[in-house]
Formats: sequence, structure tokens, C-alpha cells
Amino acid sequence: METDLIIDSDGQRTQVGSDPLDYVLRYDAGDYDCYHQGRYIGSRATLAKAIEAVEYEQAKAARHPQSAPSDDIPIATYHDELCIIAARLHDLAHRLASHPAEQTAMRAQLTMAHIRITLAIKHVQEAERSCALAERTPDLVVPLDAAA
Repeated sequence: METDLIIDSDGQRTQVGSDPLDYVLRYDAGDYDCYHQGRYIGSRATLAKAIEAVEYEQAKAARHPQSAPSDDIPIATYHDELCIIAARLHDLAHRLASHPAEQTAMRAQLTMAHIRITLAIKHVQEAERSCALAERTPDLVVPLDAAA
């Protein structure tokens, strides 16, 4: 792979390949930090070993590409998934409400879990409303308010 040398104010940066998020950063001699897609993947003692580590991550990523979300999934499918999630959350809330809590610490944790489940249900309901609105106006182009 082709490597370019870039000098930053806080160290010497060696780009590995064409992606600027794949690079090796050197602060001191014998201390090379490796980054793949902007994520720290380790440290190596030599530049050659550091570049090899980044190239290994690049090859691994090429063998296992992330699948892009499909644009042809109907909104009704998302709505059905949200309904399933809401049903599971309601069931969990019901089971938590009937769970005996003898100890104060356990009661506090169950109360927090119930609050979080209630918030999750609220968010799922908002998502269901958004899906319903999107289904009703599929071809309507509405400019977004930049202040929102």
C-alpha cells in the first residue's frame, strides 16, 4: 500500500493507504500508535510493524464488509418491528411490577429499570408515530426547519 507522510503538531503521522482515518502516529522513537478508521488498534515498536498492523485491519475489513441498510424496506416492516419491541417492553414492565423487592437496594434498581422501560416505550411510540407519518406522506417534500 502507498503511504504518505503528514506532520502534525503533536507527532509524526504516517497515512496508510487512501483513507485519512488509517494512519500511524509517532510521538517518540519506538512508540507508534496504530489507527484504523479513526479507531485506536494498538501500539507497535517500529513503523514497519505499525503499518503492517493497520494493513492487516484494512484487509480484515475488506474481507468482512458491513452491509449497508437497504432503502427498499417498506415502512410497515419498521412499524411491525416497533410493535414487537413495544410488546416486549410492556411484558418486561409487567414482570418487574410483580417482582417482590424485599431489599431497599433491589427496590431502587427495579424502580430505575421501570423508569427506563417507560422511557423506552415512549420513544418506541414516538417512532411508531413517525413511521405512520412517513407512510402517509411518501412523496411530499417538506423542507426541514434549520432551527429545529
